[in-house]
Amino acid sequence: MTMLKHVVTGCVLAAVLGAPAWAACDPQRNPIPASRYQMNGAEVLDKETGLTWQRCSVGQTWQEGQGCTGAVQGFNWKDAARQVRSGWRLPTRDELLTLVSKACSPSINPDAFPGLDPVKLWYWSSELTDKGLAWLVQFGGGATFNGYQSSENAVRLVRGGK
Repeated sequence: MTMLKHVVTGCVLAAVLGAPAWAACDPQRNPIPASRYQMNGAEVLDKETGLTWQRCSVGQTWQEGQGCTGAVQGFNWKDAARQVRSGWRLPTRDELLTLVSKACSPSINPDAFPGLDPVKLWYWSSELTDKGLAWLVQFGGGATFNGYQSSENAVRLVRGGK
């Protein structure tokens, strides 16, 4: 019961302070700074990798001054692959991992990528691994997983690169 009280208190404080209760970084473990990114409205350029990312997950809309609004959609892998358009594509597992800092939870910079859904933190990569499986990257802690293509997960699109 005491643990529940602490969790509820943390959530209330986070709501009052405007930060998600699950957001925390250990500055000693090298979190990815917002200065690494060049943010331009709905897009963000990773100056280190040369990749341009959509700031919002598929299903959300970028609203200037508000960030990403709407719900993060879940897709099976085939439907995730159908979200590509106008030069945007599903990233590889290694590309998704360039966004990850295991020093933080969520492990992706919330200034560059606002509006994460703490329930939908697994993101599809473009890489198939075995019959019926594809790589996923989890933005809660940076884990990777060989997931069933039939499962529903989030999508973040990318273009370009070095």
